[in-house]
Amino acid sequence: MIAFRMAGIVRVSNRAKRRFRRELVESGLPDEVVEELVNYFNPSAPLREMLFKFSER
Repeated sequence: MIAFRMAGIVRVSNRAKRRFRRELVESGLPDEVVEELVNYFNPSAPLREMLFKFSER
């Protein structure tokens, strides 16, 4: 059950990241700026950090 919920969180996070990228591209920003902003505001980075921290135990 926990694995399915985590998969749902990851799916929502990836969808938000794709939508954010699409909106930035549509606003006319250069690709380099878009990539930098997407990496900086990546919603899955804190999630990955938390998961790896717990998996090390």
